[in-house]
Amino acid sequence: MPGDTSGEAAGEEDGGAVRAPVRIWDVDLSGDAGPAGEAAADALLTDAERARAARLADPARRTALRRSHAAARRLLAGELGLPPGRIGWAPGPYGKPALTGAGRGRAWNLSRSGPRALVAVGGTAPVGVDLQAEHPHGDPLALARRFFAPAEAAQLAALPAGPARTRRLCLLLARKEAWAKAAGGRLLDVLRRDVGGVPAPYGTPRRLGGADYAVADLTIGPGYAAAVATTGRTPGRIDYRSCDWRDLCVRN
Repeated sequence: MPGDTSGEAAGEEDGGAVRAPVRIWDVDLSGDAGPAGEAAADALLTDAERARAARLADPARRTALRRSHAAARRLLAGELGLPPGRIGWAPGPYGKPALTGAGRGRAWNLSRSGPRALVAVGGTAPVGVDLQAEHPHGDPLALARRFFAPAEAAQLAALPAGPARTRRLCLLLARKEAWAKAAGGRLLDVLRRDVGGVPAPYGTPRRLGGADYAVADLTIGPGYAAAVATTGRTPGRIDYRSCDWRDLCVRN
């Protein structure tokens, strides 16, 4: 599979049994592949995906959706040992996609922000991943005070106004989004729960709906915040790789 391992964290399930690793691909969606390359990527999509992309008014978002879904299908096909045409997924009650058909039961998740996407593939334990481009979303401190836990808002207030607060807000949001996705629920379910104390690579498990969830930060370079979450008391081993969508969809 294209891509180099650029980071790894180790962990264990409760009771000492090592779980299947979570593989995370950081996919660069920015490169141009020309008309033939775009057609090759489109051929990996379903009719529904092509129709969904066509409905997006923003050309950049339309392109990112098509390329990310094509790349995800290639990555999942490689993980499952199946042809890409047999890889299908359907959204759950709150939008999280679950594999169907031959891939049913294998945990995975996709997050996209600007010209990058994260594709996470685990074992059978639920997994959620989130990527946030660092932009203000408005006044970071006002948003934290309105929507986040009081302790999290206090953390932002202690930082100087400007990029530091924006960076912290996006990291907290990435943690919450990843946790909500792992739980298969809504962001609203965890929005006011404190995740501010989670250090890299992971911290104290979070409890939701009678289950433990481990949240891990991903270090992916400047301008972005990212996190992954799984069930259990630790996230297990995280195998992080980077790749280019063209290597997956065009040169394959």
